[in-house]
Amino acid sequence: MKNQIKIISFLVLFTLGSFYASSQSLHKEMAYRAYLTNNKSLWKDLVVESQKTFDANKTDKNRYNLVLAQHGLLGSTMSEQDEDLFDDYFKKAKDHIEELIDNGYQEGNSRALLSSIYGWEMGYSPWKGMFLGGKSSSNLEKATKADASSPVVWQIYGGSKLFTPKAFGGSVTDAIEAYEKSVSLYESNPALTKSNWRYLDALAWLGQAYEKNNQIDKARKTYEKALQVEPGFGWAKYVLLPNIASK
Repeated sequence: MKNQIKIISFLVLFTLGSFYASSQSLHKEMAYRAYLTNNKSLWKDLVVESQKTFDANKTDKNRYNLVLAQHGLLGSTMSEQDEDLFDDYFKKAKDHIEELIDNGYQEGNSRALLSSIYGWEMGYSPWKGMFLGGKSSSNLEKATKADASSPVVWQIYGGSKLFTPKAFGGSVTDAIEAYEKSVSLYESNPALTKSNWRYLDALAWLGQAYEKNNQIDKARKTYEKALQVEPGFGWAKYVLLPNIASK
């Protein structure tokens, strides 16, 4: 009887583990496809699925995965300036991130994600810069100290330096350095370069930082590298590279 109980327990744990791994893989693929196609509906579907997983088991890990989905959706609103959609989700995302920070879970990444949401919030409402600018930069500095080995942290740091006016601490050269560090950290672990939209996004923005610094050849090679990783990367293929050609 004891042996039967052990076998049943093992099968239950194995089944749950397999289901969780399958769920993680599905969520990763959904995020990848949502990014490649800039499909806000697919991002919203991913948020719904991640919310269901979190509601069923309120762990920090599931909360963090929900935040990643919400963050991806919020970022997708920027290209078309869909402020209504942004307003529907950013407060919930911030609440979850603050809970993760309070719990000490993935502090570096969590603070960086919070900083970027503050940045987008200021992008939609520049007047909020008076009280959100300090919060954004403070969380980003704390993120680099909490986890200097995270490619996500340096990716978001690069974006902050690229889009912040020079008078307020922005720097294209600092952005390039941060993006290069992010790309290098992704590439130091081959698993982080496979079907990972954040890696492609880091390459795309590194290329744009090079462009802004008049390093056109480096920008072109970076976009070409992104297309070698993912030939279906439409942003690089149909927008970024053609823009380089016109220069």
